[in-house]
Amino acid sequence: MDFCMNMNTKSNRRKLVRALFTVPRQRLDLLPFYSRLVATLHPCMSDVAEDLCSMLKGDFRFHIRKKDQINIETKNKTVRFIGELSKFKMFSKTDTLHCLKMLLSDFTHHHIEMACTLLETCGRFLFRSPDSHLRTSVLLEQMMRKKQAQHLDARYVTMVENAYYYCNPPPIEKAVKKKRPPLQEYIRKLLYKDLSKVTTEKVLRQMRKLPWQDPEVKGYLICCMINIWNVKYNSIHCVANLLAGLVAYQEDVGIHVVDGVLEDIRLGMEVNQPKFNQRRISSAKFLGELYNYRMVESAVVFRTLFSFISFGVNQDGSPSPLDPPEHLFRIRLVCTLLDTCGQYFDRGSSKKKLDCFLIYFQRYIWWKKSVDVWTKDHPFPIDIDYMISDTLELLRPKMRLSCSLDEATKQVADLEREVLVKLGMAMEKDGRSSAMSEGEPLDEEDDDDDDEEGAADTEEQSGNESEMNEQEEDEGSENEEEERDEEEEENTDYLTDSNKENETDEENNEVTIRGGGLKHVACAEDEDFIQALDKMMLENLQVLHPHIITLELMISINQESQFLFSKTNQFYRPRCPSSI
Repeated sequence: MDFCMNMNTKSNRRKLVRALFTVPRQRLDLLPFYSRLVATLHPCMSDVAEDLCSMLKGDFRFHIRKKDQINIETKNKTVRFIGELSKFKMFSKTDTLHCLKMLLSDFTHHHIEMACTLLETCGRFLFRSPDSHLRTSVLLEQMMRKKQAQHLDARYVTMVENAYYYCNPPPIEKAVKKKRPPLQEYIRKLLYKDLSKVTTEKVLRQMRKLPWQDPEVKGYLICCMINIWNVKYNSIHCVANLLAGLVAYQEDVGIHVVDGVLEDIRLGMEVNQPKFNQRRISSAKFLGELYNYRMVESAVVFRTLFSFISFGVNQDGSPSPLDPPEHLFRIRLVCTLLDTCGQYFDRGSSKKKLDCFLIYFQRYIWWKKSVDVWTKDHPFPIDIDYMISDTLELLRPKMRLSCSLDEATKQVADLEREVLVKLGMAMEKDGRSSAMSEGEPLDEEDDDDDDEEGAADTEEQSGNESEMNEQEEDEGSENEEEERDEEEEENTDYLTDSNKENETDEENNEVTIRGGGLKHVACAEDEDFIQALDKMMLENLQVLHPHIITLELMISINQESQFLFSKTNQFYRPRCPSSI
């Protein structure tokens, strides 16, 4: 922009053209950018493109007329620059095809290389453009006829064929895309495209909405999860996370997926073809992620690790078709699985199992290193060494590594001897416990005999007691019958009395209320209360009628007060003092 606004002069434009034209012959990578710059400046500086194209035409004619067999790099630079400018439509298609025709007229030596370079640069553009398609196809056919007519070198033949098929590739049958039902396509989209660390919960919600009652849909989803190599390698842990969340609602899905992954790992070891290597790596990592999300136990992981270094491996070190000496892919599988979940084997029995496995793993590595395949000219791959050291440093940074096959074999022998000693002690304990258990059946038989005798005695005692109980029950039953008869008579008397009372009440048309309630309990305060009441009543009478005080009145008042007190005590009895 600064050049267009402040330095847009004729001399500066001429200097720019000269700088673009004198590009170094080794910097062919700059030609597309220079062509784009010319196309960008063309609306405001059209003379830049014109001057550059005229200079390239002159240089091209110079090389055609000279016909020397030197400066091939400069010649290729010129025709490549022409081709790049043609794609930006700065160099006319007619002039480009004329240059190609000039090269085909003398189709020898450097002209062959220049023609092939020009076609590889802009041949497809010219062939696919409608206005230049016919003429380009004619020139291509002419070039192929010249190739067949002339006895060219094999290198030139290859260059001509590559240029021709680059411009006009042979028809290829379109790959037939497998047509799947919409629901299966949706499942593949969720697992293989949408699933990521951010969208795991969303995909889980969508998975739960699938028709799980349909066995076909369920089986297809399980198959898609087992084919973990279709998922991006960095998203494998998302599939394990998704499966862990899905198991809470569909328990059998987790079982089928784990079985399928283990079966695929075993199948990879049995087939052992390089084209399945990426698939096997993905399955091993998926198994480790399943352990991280508690879908499998540590025993499954260790069983798989030991199968990597033992399945199809001859103990004497002889070659095996399942694990050839030069094949190191199982080491990569072990490192992948340990890098994924080995960091969690840091306590308890899992830590001891991992320590034992690493000893066997070192022996397997030294078996591979000691094979005659590796020489000074063809050494053991250094990337495998780095991978092993990184894995062991991550898991056991303080572990002492073996330095040779003999040392690794000795460590394995010591470990097995230690295990056999512990196993022998355990067998001795088992033998002692079995001897003790042999004496127990005799005691049990004696106890059984005692139990049988005791049972017989108890049966006799129970028989005598049952006879006594029968006699007592007969006597008790007679007494109960007599009591029942008396109760029935009392009930009948009560019913007859109540009937009589009802009849008399109906005759008198009176309703009688039977007073119930609290019974009168004699108390020492009653006499004091009666005396005080009599005294109060007497004083009142003396004030009102002092001349009417007789003994009969006193008696009547006393009787009336006793009657009132007895009536009130039927509903309420005062609480006696605590001292009484």
